[in-house]
Amino acid sequence: MPSRRCKTIRVRIIHQVDPDGLAPGGVPTFIRGLIDAAPPDIKISVVGLTTDHRARPVGQWSILEHGGRAIAFFPVARDRDPGKRSRIPLAAKMVAGVSRYRRACLADCDILEFHRFEPMLPLLGDDRPKSAFVHQNMGDIRNTKSDIKWKKMPGVYFALERRLVPKCASVFCVRADAVAAYQDAFPAIADRFRFTPTWMDPVRFHLPSVARRAELRQEFQRTLDLSRDAEILITVGRLDQQKDPLLMVNAFAQINAARRNTRLIIVGDGVLRPAIAARVSALGLNGSVILAGLRDADEVARLLQISDAFLLTSAYEGMPMSVLEALGCGVPVVTTNVGEVRRVVRSGRNGQVVDDRSPEAFASATLELLSRGEACRGTPCIEAVADFVPAVVLAPIYRNYRNLASRSS
Repeated sequence: MPSRRCKTIRVRIIHQVDPDGLAPGGVPTFIRGLIDAAPPDIKISVVGLTTDHRARPVGQWSILEHGGRAIAFFPVARDRDPGKRSRIPLAAKMVAGVSRYRRACLADCDILEFHRFEPMLPLLGDDRPKSAFVHQNMGDIRNTKSDIKWKKMPGVYFALERRLVPKCASVFCVRADAVAAYQDAFPAIADRFRFTPTWMDPVRFHLPSVARRAELRQEFQRTLDLSRDAEILITVGRLDQQKDPLLMVNAFAQINAARRNTRLIIVGDGVLRPAIAARVSALGLNGSVILAGLRDADEVARLLQISDAFLLTSAYEGMPMSVLEALGCGVPVVTTNVGEVRRVVRSGRNGQVVDDRSPEAFASATLELLSRGEACRGTPCIEAVADFVPAVVLAPIYRNYRNLASRSS
């Protein structure tokens, strides 16, 4: 542990996030976790986009209470409707905003951190150490299900990377194959790239007692109109092409036909919500599929704790935190074979990994899991994520901050 006399290391995260906003996606959760678990010698502030201009005005520093500590937040532009597709890409808003407020972005910090490369552009002339996180393999820019705005101009994006990546003193990737891809593309700086898993908060996401689970189920039976003996399936995430929620709805139609008392709770929001609602209606599933919208982390945890299985039908991923959070609550997972899910989901033990991206294959895997009853629930899930907690996962990241700060002093 660092002593109290250690110098405070001031890290400035520059990303299209509002630490106090309610928005879908793993990257905001990742950033909030970095802030919440930071040791006393590391002070993190954020430059991002405000989701509430009155409470957190553009162009002004706000002090937020987060994770039991005060953090500084400076919005450079607005995100008017989190979860919805913006006419102007949020990354473009960030680049423009950082350019406009460059002086404020650079004030009183030792390290600049980015969770996308684009906002680094206006700050290339600054010599402070820069660290970056890559939350997927950018080779997926060519995936037919990609929501990445650069998919129409992949050559331009990779040219941008060739300019910006060498400016980073360190790059953490949440996919091992992304580390390999960057090392292959940038052999001269291969030692700067490293893998980091994601994590879950075991205080919030934990297995409830039998009595507590029964109490929560009773609570949500009233608010979500669930029958007492319903089998509850749940998914949490953005409603966009990457997550492929229409595959899930089509699979659920077959699951529900075989087990009439199943219910699917879809937590999140995004551009595909109207298409999902239309498909649910067309399949006659209005009474069985619940579009729950955005929920805060505590409510997500409670919903997971009453669920019988977590579903993920993504076309591509990094290491989805929602999967770790479900397992942390003792909930088995049925997932497509994407990203790093096989690090924690073991078919036949705490879930099913599905290679065939068809509704039939996904429905069959889910029905097989449900037929096993409680065998996959609880301990097999919790054991799989025992090492994917902040104290273990984030220690190398905080150590990297200290190393960068010592090199620049």
